[in-house]
Amino acid sequence: MFQWYNDATTIILKRGVLLKIGLLLTHEIYQELEKRGHYLGISKTSTVLLHLVFYATQFKEVTKEELENELDKIEVSHQQLQVEISDVILLKYDNRKMYLLTVRKYLSAYLSYVVNHTNWKSEEKSVFKAVSTTCLSQETVNQLALFKEQTGIPNTALLNYAFTLDYSAPSAEWVSKESDRVQQGIQLTKSSSKRIQELSDETGYPRNIVLEQQLIKLLENIVK
Repeated sequence: MFQWYNDATTIILKRGVLLKIGLLLTHEIYQELEKRGHYLGISKTSTVLLHLVFYATQFKEVTKEELENELDKIEVSHQQLQVEISDVILLKYDNRKMYLLTVRKYLSAYLSYVVNHTNWKSEEKSVFKAVSTTCLSQETVNQLALFKEQTGIPNTALLNYAFTLDYSAPSAEWVSKESDRVQQGIQLTKSSSKRIQELSDETGYPRNIVLEQQLIKLLENIVK
């Protein structure tokens, strides 16, 4: 596995290994991550973990020069953000060119590069989240629980991020498939709740079916 733990603290837990690291971020990147988190109703650390999971492969061919460019900006002025990264996330970054950078420098530069090359919805202030329940299949509930355990990313992050993506209607076969459904507590932002209702009205599917379909699509994309 990795040989670059020299500037991070390793924490051994029953569920796996966590790497506690102080990521170095420019003020602009720090603020952008905060605003992206505000829109989803989650913390900066959860927002960072989302980016590291979603974009682990999309930008894996980032060059040494591109990373050095990000590090040069960080060198001028930066803030530190403590993040605990699971071994499941770290394995997504195994077997790639590190250019002799330490884990902190590589992930700090990589994250900065990702933020600069992606466009997320954002809010200046943290948004209100409404707590409610919905009925999801036991399989989806199990997938959510496993994802949270493996990555440390809360369900709220996935639920609200899912409705920033384009919607793809489920097949009639999937909708008609019988499955055990259980009550699941959820926290949705106002924009996510509104989007779910709009899609439910457009498609004629119940809100819980719309919500579950988006979650399944997102989880499938993550594990590709």
